[in-house]
Amino acid sequence: MQESEYRSLLKILIDVADENKGTAAGEDDRVLDAEGLALKFVFHAASALYLYRSTSLAELGASFFDPGSVNVVCRAALETFLVFHYLFAEPTTDDDQNCRYMAWVLARYLERQQFPVWSAEGKAVLEREAQLIAPLTDKLKGNAVFAALSARHQKMLLKGEWRLQYWTEIGRSAGLHDIHAKAFYAYLCGYAHAGNLSILQIRQANTAALQRSLCASSMTLVSIAMANMVKAYCAFFPKSMERLNQEPASVSLVEVWIGVGRSAPEDILNE
Repeated sequence: MQESEYRSLLKILIDVADENKGTAAGEDDRVLDAEGLALKFVFHAASALYLYRSTSLAELGASFFDPGSVNVVCRAALETFLVFHYLFAEPTTDDDQNCRYMAWVLARYLERQQFPVWSAEGKAVLEREAQLIAPLTDKLKGNAVFAALSARHQKMLLKGEWRLQYWTEIGRSAGLHDIHAKAFYAYLCGYAHAGNLSILQIRQANTAALQRSLCASSMTLVSIAMANMVKAYCAFFPKSMERLNQEPASVSLVEVWIGVGRSAPEDILNE
């Protein structure tokens, strides 16, 4: 993992995201949600770097390297980019983007309705959002892209299953090589779900070098996702694109890492 380039990509993403501050929200919250996804990605990428430098808890006299947490945070970062791509970069028409975005928002409303709440404030939120479900559902049903979907896919969206593609498919669509989009994503999921392979690797990694090797490629994958996030974000926000284009070196670095993501790594799992 090249930390200097990782930090540079993170700075580029922060800069282009900051450039968009003050953009009008529009008729719905999609501008705010796009900004929120970028912020979520920045937090994950920064936290992954922080963890990659080791963990120290002086009050407990503990100092250790935590490859499992690095991999879990890296997976969250990758998925955040993939959501942004699915909602705001991949759609080629307004109807397609509207359909995906409405389904994503509807899923939020439906999900929160299942939450147990006791406070008056929480109950008020659920009551308010419950009144938004029917109008949003009707609007989604009136969307041309939704109408062209199969009955099965329509039912999925209306139930809150907003993604009609697997994560792997979204990764391929975003331009990631199949090794990144499929094989390595599965590797990261193993850490998130406490798969036996992840536990075995942690048990057997008895040196600092071995421990670091378990997530070095994960950090490389986040670098790839950062570069692609910059490109997708700037395509969605013209002001951010103007800012990026003012820095030829930044444009070059982003393109280099996008190219890395399209190629098969020599040793993705560092075994």
